Formats: sequence, structure tokens, C-alpha cells
Amino acid sequence: MNKSIIQHEFKMITRSQKNILFILALLVLVISYCMFVLPEKQTPDSFNPIQTKQELEELAAVQTAKEARGEAGFSPMSGRFIYAENEYQMKIRSKLLRAFEDENFVRFTHLRMKDFAYNGVSPNDMTIFNSPFPGKDSIHLFNQTILRYQGYLNEGLPITYELLEQKTALQTIQNLLLSSVVLGIFFCAIYFSCDMLTKDRQNRTILQGLPISWYRLINIKSLVAFCYTFVVLAAILVLATIILAIQNGFGSFSIRVPIQIPNQAGVFGQNQYETISLAKFFLMSLGLIPILIYLFIRFNAIWSLLFKNTWLVLMVSTGFLFCERVYFSRSLRDLFGIEISHFPQTFFEVGKVITGEKNYLINSQTITYEKGILVFLITVLVIEIILFVVSRMVDRRRFYQGI
Repeated sequence: MNKSIIQHEFKMITRSQKNILFILALLVLVISYCMFVLPEKQTPDSFNPIQTKQELEELAAVQTAKEARGEAGFSPMSGRFIYAENEYQMKIRSKLLRAFEDENFVRFTHLRMKDFAYNGVSPNDMTIFNSPFPGKDSIHLFNQTILRYQGYLNEGLPITYELLEQKTALQTIQNLLLSSVVLGIFFCAIYFSCDMLTKDRQNRTILQGLPISWYRLINIKSLVAFCYTFVVLAAILVLATIILAIQNGFGSFSIRVPIQIPNQAGVFGQNQYETISLAKFFLMSLGLIPILIYLFIRFNAIWSLLFKNTWLVLMVSTGFLFCERVYFSRSLRDLFGIEISHFPQTFFEVGKVITGEKNYLINSQTITYEKGILVFLITVLVIEIILFVVSRMVDRRRFYQGI
């Protein structure tokens, strides 16, 4: 009986028109990003040879003018050796340009690290400029960049320009997990499961007579929604990986991912860093993502029993998914007098939790990977208890009464 119901549920969920249209929209979005958006995207690691040539010409003109005025020594106004600094910058940029044109990216990596040490790392958006702590964030970006570049060299990876730009298949997936795009994974689970109970109310006479307990039926539907979500996401991930690998290379699981670790002295503002492999980063992500997908599916089951309306369930669960956006700020560490690391929504952006970025943003040390797993497991336990109670209150007969 259970096998027949599972087969029936899989057939229903795969033939659902709303799911088919949603998957098609996802495919268009993913393919468009991989083939049109990502190739044109500029990152802090992108190198513009034309702009570099113009800067070298401008610096050469400035140096010539300084030599003509006899200003090749110490500048008392600035307290610096401007002429000497410009000479050093010209040498580094000239060698960078030559290494780029020769496609000698090992040499380019060494020179780029020297250039970053001298000029800093420029972000490719206004994030740092709009930050309440621009100086702190610039140093943070510099530390992360240098660790990545040093990791390429230490691991002896075949360095390509796409690797430096973080556009290989594995790096692109990593960066998506580090961004708010990861919330889209959980939205897929919400969308696919928001009608797992309510869609059957059209056939309530047949379903009321099934020789299976109401709670077990809910569990079977949840299992099917969970598996279906994973199959769809895995298929889209494989497709995106193939497209990206053809364009920019597959990448390597040995790539080092910078993470911020808790300060041993417990002093806020003094950040400490180390790296983990990309393989470990993905494994740690897989420790959180399935729990969250399961959590949202069971969350949907509760609201389905209470509201009996697909779109209301979708709105409530989506609201919970994005609720942190309403109150989050980099100075907020408590919510309703409770430390924010006790709330599950704090850990929804799993990539930032793994790398310690969430801790960095609010200058905290409590938002850790281990605590995230603990909070999610407690949340799942609470939801399971609530679902069991609600399924007893809203039994099969009561749920299927009326349309």
C-alpha cells in the first residue's frame, strides 16, 4: 500500500502544471545566467588590460612632469616618496600586463598579490562603499583575496584566468552558496510542497477511504516532496555544472576557501583567518541544506492543515524564509531580548555560516556551523511535535470537509 501511494504521489507531483512551469522558469534563469550574465560579470579579481595600459600612460606622464620639476624625492606635503611609489606601481603594473598577455597566470598571481598589497582590493559593487564599516570591510576583502591566491599557489593548481576570476563551475556554485541565492533552494522546497495536501481536496471522497493513517499519509507526502525537490535541484545543478565546465573549466575541489575563525582571545574586531578545501565546504553545506529542505516541507504540512489553501501556505512559508531581511542589521545581536544565534532563520544563508561571514557581519562569535545544526535539529523536533498534534486536531475527515 505504501509503495502504491508513493508511486501515485510521485506521478502527481511530476505532472503538476505549476511545478512544470516553475522548473521551466528555473531552467531559463539558470541557462541565461550561465551563458549570458556570468561571462560578462566583473569580479574584484577581473583584470582590464586596456584600463591598465591607460593607467600606465598616465603614470608615465606624471613621472615625466615630476622629473621636469625636480620632484623625484621626498614630498613634505604628503610625507611620502610619491615618485618612488609611482615607479614601483608602474613596474608591477607593467609586469602584470605582460604576464596577462603571455597567459602566464602563475606569474600573474604572484604579481597580483603584490599589486593588491600596494593598492588594496577594489570591490566590483557598492557594498563596501555603502557599508557602515568601509575600512574594516576593505581589510576583510583583502585578507580573503590574499588567502585564496596563496591557496592557488600552495595547492599547485593549474591556474587559469577563469580560476582567478572565480568563474569555474565549482567556484560559481560556491559563490552562489555564499550569497542570498541559496535561499532560492529552500524556496523550491516550499513551492513544490505548498500544495502536497491541499491539491487532494478535489478528490476528498476517494482519499478519505484510503486504508492508511492520516499522519502516515502526511509523512509519505512529505517524503515524496523531499525526494522530488532533491531530484529537481540535482538535475539543474548537473546541467549548470556542465555548461559552466564547458565555458570556464570545472575547477578543483582542492581550491582553498577562506574562513574566519573565532578569535582565541575573545576580542571583537580582531579577525583571524584560515582556509578549508572546497570539497569540505560542499560537504558542510550538504550537512545543513537537507535539514532545511525537510524543515520547510514539514512547516508547509502544518500550515496546509491549518489554512487549507495552497497560496496562503506559500506566502506564510516564504515570509518565514525571508523574515531576516526585515530586521537584520550589522549592529543587531538580539531579537526580542534573545541572542539571534538561537533563531533558525539566522542560519538560512548556509555558506556565510560555514565561512564565518555571518559572525563577521555582526562582529559576533556565536553563529557557528555546529550551533546551526543544533538549532535546526531542535526546530525540526518542535515542528514534528506540532505537526503530530495538529494532525490529530485536524484529522482527515475534518480536513476534507468543504472546498
